[in-house]
Formats: sequence, C-alpha cells, structure tokens
Amino acid sequence: MKKNILKNCAFVACLSVFMVMLSCGGEPKNQSFTISGNVPAAVTAEWIYLYDLNSEEMTPVDSARIKDGAFELKGVAADTVRLVALHPGTLDEYPAVGWNVAIEPGHIVIDTNDQFASGTPVNDGLKDWMTAVTEIMYTAEGPEAIGDFFREHWSEHSQDFVGAYMLMAVSPFMEFGQVDTLAAQIPAEMRRYAMFEEFFSQLDAVRKMQPGCAFTDVDVTTLDGAAAKLSDYIGKGDYVLVDFWASWCGPCRQAMPQLQSVVKKHKTLKVIGIAVSDKVDDTRKAVGDLNISWPVLCDPEGLTAKTYGISAIPAMILFSPDGKIADRDFNVVELENILSEQMK
Repeated sequence: MKKNILKNCAFVACLSVFMVMLSCGGEPKNQSFTISGNVPAAVTAEWIYLYDLNSEEMTPVDSARIKDGAFELKGVAADTVRLVALHPGTLDEYPAVGWNVAIEPGHIVIDTNDQFASGTPVNDGLKDWMTAVTEIMYTAEGPEAIGDFFREHWSEHSQDFVGAYMLMAVSPFMEFGQVDTLAAQIPAEMRRYAMFEEFFSQLDAVRKMQPGCAFTDVDVTTLDGAAAKLSDYIGKGDYVLVDFWASWCGPCRQAMPQLQSVVKKHKTLKVIGIAVSDKVDDTRKAVGDLNISWPVLCDPEGLTAKTYGISAIPAMILFSPDGKIADRDFNVVELENILSEQMK
C-alpha cells in the first residue's frame, strides 16, 4: 500500500484528515448549525474544543461545556465550510478521542462509537463513502478494489462535493487513467476551491509525465548539502530507477529490503533515492539504518514529487537510457517483472 506524503502512515487516519477538508456551494436561507453528541464514558473533561484545521496552529476557536457526557455547539456557517476538529480536554490528555467535522448548515451529530460526523448532506455522503472505502482497504483485494467501487458508485456523487473530494482522497490508490477520466466529469464550480486546485495541478503533472515522455530536470541536494540535479544521473545511457521515499514512511522502510534484493539481480540498473519532505538528519540516519547503498538526494520541499505528480510514497519511476520515462507508479512487488521486460 502506498503511503501518503502527509506524515501519517495509517490509511484510515489519512482519510479522517481528508474528511474535514471541505467546502460547499450555494448559500442556503438558514445558515445556522448545531453540533451535538456524546463523549466516551472514560472522558472526564469539562469542555470540548473546536479547532480550525485551516489554521497552521492548532488553537481552539470555540468550545462547549460537557454535561453528563453530552455537549452541544451552535453557530452560523460561513458560505464555505470551515475545516474543524472536535476534541475533549487537551490534545495530550485524550490523544485518541476526537472527531473531524464539516461545518455546514443543519444539525450535525457526533456518535461516540463512530469516527465520522453525520446529519448533513456532505457529512452523510462522506461518512458513507469513507466507510465503504475503508472496508475495501481491509479486504483481500485491497486498494485494487477501490477502482471497482468508483466504477459502480461514481454516478451517485459525480456532480457534487462528496464525489470530488473522495476521488481526490483515494486517487493515490487508483489507476491514473481512471482518476483522470472521472476528474474530467467534476463540475467546473468545484474547481474554484483551493484544495481542488492542487489536486488538478497534480493530475496535470502526471499527464505530462507518462511513459514515453522525456524527464524534467529538478534541482535537489545531496546528503552533504551539495547542489545536484536529476540530469546528473538520468539520461546518461543507463536505466535509472528513482525511488521516492522518506524516513518517516513505514511502507517505504518495509519495502527497502525487497528493493535491495531486486537491485542486486540487475547489476546494470542505476538507482537513486529521493527523500521527499524529510529532514536531512532523519534521512541520513535512515540511510545508515537501512543500509542503502545507492545515492540518496534530498528534496525537503517535495518539488521533485510535485513535478512528477507523485502524491503518495513509496513511489517509483523507471527511466530509460535516453532519459525518457519507461514506466511509473508501480510498487516493489511489480518491479522485477518491469525490469525483466524493459531490460531484456
């Protein structure tokens, strides 16, 4: 399973974060909202706090008293829904208790036994689809079955926010061609929101970096801080495998032994690692801990990943001797067959 570049290795947790990044369209006559619910019995905090997830600093912007395990928050929803999280007490006191909520007009309900909010159109739609996708991830088919889910259910939300947001959320686990086709059906008015602008920019980047396309040079640095470019390694007459990874990415670290094993079988293959959105000291330590023998380049701002449309790691791109993209978006399990086919 690929790891989202955001520093969160659990897919469910990743979807929970995605859930709150919401917005809505037309302005209803009544913009008032209510959020009500109960906290788990083990929670003894007196207050529940609302955090604006658009803010860089996690500081409460509203609160409500918890009485007999229940709470209620009221307010007026803005024209675009805020990104919020509800959390009882302090974040350190109850790290595993909290809910992500899309604030929109209506009565939003928090169920103690559920991680998703419900009661309003966006929250209900996202809860249903996220629950279904999360269940799929734990089936024998795993991520491969997500594409089937969207083929069967896309028409239900192809023209609304739920469909657009869910496609963005799970796109790293689907074939690019399918994502691109479905994204083209998203109404133009949905594309005015900032969170979707980045998504469509990423799709544009992937579209320009398909097999057969020449590589695009990007400035990076070595672990020693020296300036480097992709062109220092690619297009020099060898097949070059670029492995996008990070020290904080569990799946990346788990895949490393198998990657090393495959690389040993293909002596003429050159490999470079691109440490994405990682601290140099952490990257350097991971290189030693994992016994990585090939050059590892640092891209703390993730510019290389953005240029090539990489939205989830681990990710790999194979470049042919002339510098063109030979294949991309495969995993280490598929690598052996790809190399055997390309280098025969």
